[in-house]
Amino acid sequence: MLGAVAAAVALLAASPVQGSVFGPIVSTSGTTFTITTSLSPNGRSVVSAGSARITEEVTAPRAALAVGACVMANGAKTSAGVVSAVRIAISAPVSGKCGAGFGGRFGRVPGGARPPRVNGGTPPAGGLPRPGNFGFAFGRVTKLSGSVLTVEGTDFLTKKATKTSVHFSAKTTLSETKIVETSAVQTKMCAFVRGTSTDKGKSVKATDVSLTPERGGTCTTRFRRPGG
Repeated sequence: MLGAVAAAVALLAASPVQGSVFGPIVSTSGTTFTITTSLSPNGRSVVSAGSARITEEVTAPRAALAVGACVMANGAKTSAGVVSAVRIAISAPVSGKCGAGFGGRFGRVPGGARPPRVNGGTPPAGGLPRPGNFGFAFGRVTKLSGSVLTVEGTDFLTKKATKTSVHFSAKTTLSETKIVETSAVQTKMCAFVRGTSTDKGKSVKATDVSLTPERGGTCTTRFRRPGG
């Protein structure tokens, strides 16, 4: 009886768990790469990406800001509620919807908080400080008038529909997400990986990999809940 229970526990422990990890890529080998991350028990995750959907963030032209595109904008919010964007990330809808990034169990910080920053240690308790006028918008572009976007989406916390005006300028950094091959995975890039793991993230079979460039020599995840 005890043997059967032990076998069942072992089988349960080995069952794949969905989740995510994030960090800088430190080595590659074929369709496998390794990231360093505090979200893994041993500080590293070996990622098998042979069957994964891989996307890369690249500089976007002004023309990519169009009605129907999905955007994630952040910057300063004016007293009128308009987000003056410092950065706008653009992507195409998937199955007609704008996705909110990745999430999961083995890469989650206790309590459901956002993942810690890597390559520079973890942020202080309570998260990274933000200015009181921090502005954020995520969703589909439903109107474009001059240098102002109307972005409609859903609030991550309340699940209520949102409509936000986003102003952009020549100083706004524009980026877009493109599907790429595994050959695009290189060291000195940052990877956000969604997939399954049987060892709490030490090794991950990826279903989705999002590549972004390092900024200032570090990786900081932009896949966060606004206000989280």
